[in-house]
Amino acid sequence: MYSKIALGNVKKSLRDFSIYFLTLAVGVALFYSFNSITQQSMVLNLSEDQRRIVQLLSNTISGVSVFLAVIMGFLVVYANQFLIRRRKKEFGMYQILGMTKRNVSKIMSIETLFVGFLALVVGLVAGIFISQFMMFATAHMFNTTLDSFKFVFSQAALIQTVIYFVVMFVVALIFNVTTVSRYKLIDLLNADKVTQTVKVRNLTVSVLLFLASLGIIAYSYTLLQHNGLKQIDEEFAMATALVSVGTALFFFSISGFLLRFMQMQKGFYYKGLHSFILRQFNARVNTAWVSISLVCAMLFVAVCGLGTGFSLVDSLNVSFSKLKTYDVSVSINPGSERSYTPGPADSYDYLSVVQKLDPEWDKTIKNAFQVDTYFAQSDPTTPSFTYSSIDAVTGKRFSDYFTGYSGQEDPAQKNVTLMRASQYNKLRVASGLEPVDFGTDGYMVWTLDTNLTKYWQDSLANNPELTIEGHKLHAVGGTLDIAQTQGGPALMPAFGIVVVADQSFPSSVVLTNSYILGNYQTPGDASETQFQGQIKQYFGDGAVTGSDSDPYSLMLVVTASEYIQSTAGFSGIVTYLALYIGLVLFIACAAILALQQLSEASDNARAYQVLAELGAEKGLASRALFVQIGVYFLFPLLMAAAHATCAMSIMVSVIKSIGNFDVASSIGGVVAVVAALYGGYFLVTFFAARSIIFRGAKRMQ
Repeated sequence: MYSKIALGNVKKSLRDFSIYFLTLAVGVALFYSFNSITQQSMVLNLSEDQRRIVQLLSNTISGVSVFLAVIMGFLVVYANQFLIRRRKKEFGMYQILGMTKRNVSKIMSIETLFVGFLALVVGLVAGIFISQFMMFATAHMFNTTLDSFKFVFSQAALIQTVIYFVVMFVVALIFNVTTVSRYKLIDLLNADKVTQTVKVRNLTVSVLLFLASLGIIAYSYTLLQHNGLKQIDEEFAMATALVSVGTALFFFSISGFLLRFMQMQKGFYYKGLHSFILRQFNARVNTAWVSISLVCAMLFVAVCGLGTGFSLVDSLNVSFSKLKTYDVSVSINPGSERSYTPGPADSYDYLSVVQKLDPEWDKTIKNAFQVDTYFAQSDPTTPSFTYSSIDAVTGKRFSDYFTGYSGQEDPAQKNVTLMRASQYNKLRVASGLEPVDFGTDGYMVWTLDTNLTKYWQDSLANNPELTIEGHKLHAVGGTLDIAQTQGGPALMPAFGIVVVADQSFPSSVVLTNSYILGNYQTPGDASETQFQGQIKQYFGDGAVTGSDSDPYSLMLVVTASEYIQSTAGFSGIVTYLALYIGLVLFIACAAILALQQLSEASDNARAYQVLAELGAEKGLASRALFVQIGVYFLFPLLMAAAHATCAMSIMVSVIKSIGNFDVASSIGGVVAVVAALYGGYFLVTFFAARSIIFRGAKRMQ
């Protein structure tokens, strides 16, 4: 009998259960699809290193899932609180008809289990379907291929997802039983007569606070832009604190400001049901501004996560294709940290050192050559050619273009890296380019495509004459080489390298780094496997530390394939976590706003019935409800989007100081997710709220 009553209640109140069901189903789908990453990778052509990265990603996602399960558990309890509040009078009637509180709790438990089981099944089916498409995304992230489509099912992800949600249901059941048992019969019967106390604030104060909030937020943006994430200091902390305070003040005062502003627009205010909508919005935000502020903060994290996740992989995969010019790269820090003093321009023959360390080097590697980089300075502590030296000639300011982290030093006082023209031309030939004729006093700049490219373009626009230690140099070869010449994963001129003709190369320089670049005698996986064995045997698994007598302090050996795999793995971890957390937070925010609006709809059913009695048409009242819910959903999203735009523009600038990163490519993906999830919750909320409000308004025409 109780099961029959429970199932009948669910059928009768489908729209009341819609948000609860939707949140559970989407949550289950996300939990399963992301936790099945290990099984997805089984059908991909991944190396052993990549499979280890996938396992690390899987373990990380499992850990994050615990945190996200807590958030989902909170939402389940929050949704059940709405359902109980909505049905208090119904539960009171059950008790009048002779049911005990235990039997009422039994009916609620059956309802919860039925809806939960149905949501679990639907969510798992959707998750299994989504995971099939995620295989292609995983293949794209790891820059590999999927030979043929294979259906993938992860038993481990299924068990893990079921366990998480069974625990949530048990917690929800305990909450339901405890809550219902505490209510007195009189409280249940009079539930629809008890309304929440609405605090009415002074409208003038609200207007002043609203204007102050805009000023505080604008000032915090200015501070953050000035800081540029170059230093995590008092300015950054102040910007963070101010934007938090400004956001809270904004939502504290926005309803009063809108009401006052619209009252001044009499033609608009008294048209249709605008005055009713504004007063309803004012009353709701007055009581929920704290939760709306928290929702805005979560939406900010979600938008940043989704934006980063969608764009990171594409940006990295584009750069990977440029790293395959050299199969092997050796990066060398000259001299021991204990006793060696960096020497003059004539560098050490590190290729012979490498060949001595690895007797099999020449059997595996061909066409290896050495490239060196220098700083111009008369002693180890006194730079003689810095970015400020260039600024003095060009009239530009390096600090205006530099967006990377710089600590407390002036970035313009950084040494400019130098390279000999003869070695640079070796790089050009290896990259399939023609060598540049530097003559006896020529120079040009070699740089990656970063945000500092603009600095070099502006500074060298008029081919200025540079002077290094008395040598006057003129521009050659088009002045600027933007990422045409390749230096492999070890040699990446993110800040730019000034290439100088050998005859004019300064004598008072300090050797900063040396690089050995080469290719396999026989290209292919067999050579990669063989050289990986040599790295483990002769190069300490890729890192060799020099002793007092060695001309190097540290030597790092990496293959292009190994670097691409490890970088792709890192980007995959960051991307999946960003998307996973971002999607769950979006669901959480949308569900919280939806449940608040449905609770408000229950309280305001009488107000809309009064509108009907006063002659308001049903269509007009329905549009009023649509606008009211739409504004409630839209405001925190717009504020979060504004915060995210400011923060991500700065983050992109920082990342572009070392490489290319295009966040614009992710806008379409973010908009699609927002439209699907956030917009979907909005529509479900509107239809459910309309059903609640108009269900008893028989006179609404």
